[in-house]
Amino acid sequence: MIIFLHGADTFRSRRKLQELKAKFVKDVDPSSQSLSVIDGQSTDLKNIAAQINTGSLFVKKRLVVIENIFKNKKEKIFGELFEFLKKFAKQKNEKDNILIFWDEDLKGGMKALKTESKKLFTFLSAQDYTQEFTALSSSQLMGFLKKEAASYDKEISAPAAALLINLTNGDVWSLNQEIKKLSFHATGSQITPEDVKEMVAGSFNEDIFALTDALSARQKNLAIKLLEEQYAAGLSDEYLLAMLTRQFKILLQLRTAIDYKMTPLEMPTKLKLHPFVVKKGLIAARNFTTPLLKSYLNQLIDLDARNKKGLADIRTELTLLISGL
Repeated sequence: MIIFLHGADTFRSRRKLQELKAKFVKDVDPSSQSLSVIDGQSTDLKNIAAQINTGSLFVKKRLVVIENIFKNKKEKIFGELFEFLKKFAKQKNEKDNILIFWDEDLKGGMKALKTESKKLFTFLSAQDYTQEFTALSSSQLMGFLKKEAASYDKEISAPAAALLINLTNGDVWSLNQEIKKLSFHATGSQITPEDVKEMVAGSFNEDIFALTDALSARQKNLAIKLLEEQYAAGLSDEYLLAMLTRQFKILLQLRTAIDYKMTPLEMPTKLKLHPFVVKKGLIAARNFTTPLLKSYLNQLIDLDARNKKGLADIRTELTLLISGL
């Protein structure tokens, strides 16, 4: 079985991936010994094939997750993998193994892919278990918030939901964290605009901007203090890492736009960013060089990959990253 999860909404695609992995562990392999996660950005066909064919005396079926294969710089792998997967899909015992390809949104879409990678993307997209997680519209974000609130036995009023979406710029990762916080805070059965104003008003974006501002100014002590405040507010390791990674991706976009002499008025449309994000982000982006932003971003991406393999402690390494300024 081949499953392809991809799209701009990494929160929902990541949640779906976690659900599939949890189901496999529960129903098939409680020890998780037959579950592998591969970093698609640096892997090759030999490694993928080895993970699929690694057998177990106790568990016949394997689950192999390959993340961000389309970020692999070696074009050769796409043609090889395409041929491999065509044969894999035809095997009689193909259902014994499950392959999940998880990818973030492709920058530039299909047009940005070369011939072999485009062929692989088309093949994966044609599979029965393909799901694209596009960015949610305003009405869909409303539905998302109602569903999330209901999971905590709460309701959220339409005005409160609209305010929350505005404050978070519709970022689903932020919305998930904030609705959880609001659900525990609200004394009644419904989350009101007053609850949102009290608990959220500018909180996440301002805090993350403040943290990146401190990093750009090499203010180690302030940056560590702000990081600790985020932990004290109840934010999880994975959430903080995801948001910092997102923020540095935005800063790199803005820094690149500055380098190419793009005007602030052009940026929201061409970069597909909210004007508020552009306005706030430009201040920090101007204090970074492009190489430094790439360095930070690569460190965060590497930390995320190692954390998924159980090889890193996010809190410790974020603190070390800041201390190394």
